[in-house]
Amino acid sequence: MTETIGLAVITVGVGALLAVWTSSAQTNRVLGILLYVAFGLVSALLVLAGAGMLLLGEAAGTAGTAPAGGAALAVGLGLGLPLLPPVRRLLARAMPFDPTSIPDMVGLAILTATLVGFPLLGVSTADDVAYRPVGADELVVQTVMFVLLAFLAVGTWIRRDLRSAVRRLGLRLLTPREFAIALALVLVAFFISGVAGALTQALQPGLERELEERLRTMTQEVANVPGAVTLGLTAGIGEEILFRGAIQPRYGIVFTSLVFSVTHVQYGFSVIVLGVFLLSVLLGLERQRMGTTASIVTHAAYNTVAVLLQSTV
Repeated sequence: MTETIGLAVITVGVGALLAVWTSSAQTNRVLGILLYVAFGLVSALLVLAGAGMLLLGEAAGTAGTAPAGGAALAVGLGLGLPLLPPVRRLLARAMPFDPTSIPDMVGLAILTATLVGFPLLGVSTADDVAYRPVGADELVVQTVMFVLLAFLAVGTWIRRDLRSAVRRLGLRLLTPREFAIALALVLVAFFISGVAGALTQALQPGLERELEERLRTMTQEVANVPGAVTLGLTAGIGEEILFRGAIQPRYGIVFTSLVFSVTHVQYGFSVIVLGVFLLSVLLGLERQRMGTTASIVTHAAYNTVAVLLQSTV
């Protein structure tokens, strides 16, 4: 638990530094140059390290370093390419971010590095990962971290006051009709996950059983009503405010859903990841039409029921 809190504090601290730095860099040329240099240097070092690992592995006739080298190379490119104005202008044709905005550029660099790096990092560490039970206290810490990062990402107390940030994140009270629709969409979410699960069982039967055991291990400490409610609320609140509230309005439903999907590393390379992507698109459309509060309700209710159903199997 101490490690979880420490990691959360460091992550939020870095997020706060970047939020202030990127906002100030919009009007301060020196800070802007320093930001480009910092991100460019990290990108170059990762690319060089990744290429070196790949070349050394090939020269030695072994493939042991290939996944790690490929991951470093991909993360470096993902972090560096959005620094180039032509790349941003090209991507801005498909996503609603501002290609001249430094905060949007930094957000795009981080998200692109996550998108290309997470799957390869999962491959390179697959044999070393030991999935363990996740406690309610860890879920709460993660949720607080996600919420703080979301408020920092939209410039709370930097470019916006708190009320403006809440509106930007799409948080508002729902009408009874909207609340009912949000609950009804839980059935759609279960239909999507059911189809994805059935396809995984048919196409990847060995992996499907492994994923079931992995998820059962991870949720064994919350496999009861209070635990399931805690997991549902924390995942719904934290992930929706960060992904649908902060990220989606800048980078669009599809890109946000891709990033959301690859961060669910517990599903590995399975058809279930496609289900996660489609669930994210559903939540994204819901956020677009009714706001983030509605997607929180759907996500929280879905996760709660899913954990309770899994614990009874």
